Amino acid sequence: MRQKYTYILILFLTLGFVSACDDDDDVEIGYTATYPLSGDWTVTLSLETAPGQFEPLADHLELLIYNTSENVPTEVWIDDHGNIDDFKVKTPSDARARTFGGSSLTNENGDNQISIANGQVFLDAVRVNEILRDSIYFQLSFSDDTTPGTVYHVYGHRSTGFE
Repeated sequence: MRQKYTYILILFLTLGFVSACDDDDDVEIGYTATYPLSGDWTVTLSLETAPGQFEPLADHLELLIYNTSENVPTEVWIDDHGNIDDFKVKTPSDARARTFGGSSLTNENGDNQISIANGQVFLDAVRVNEILRDSIYFQLSFSDDTTPGTVYHVYGHRSTGFE
């Protein structure tokens, strides 16, 4: 009789574990209001030396763009985590048009101001490791640059997670 209860207990425990491991196939992953602007980007920082000629200053830099606490499509945080000039700015954006930028933006990580112009995300625009990735481009300038008026060009792709 005791063996019968042991088998019944094992059966109920097995059924309990199986039902707890239900598939989440019907769960839809949502995005923030700032997608497709938001994400982890791998970028190159360049300086235009002549019209159409760019000198890369640094590449494979990480840049993060993410939603503000309001989670609205009209503003994003751009954070370089010290990879370019240690800046973090909140800038106007239009997530539908995939554009962003603003002038004299307050740098949360310093005493200078940042200007971002012509910010744009292009969907499936580049092939990285045989995978189509989104591309990003914007112009960047700093109020405390040693050469006032210097405009840096930042371009790259959505990070793949690969080296």
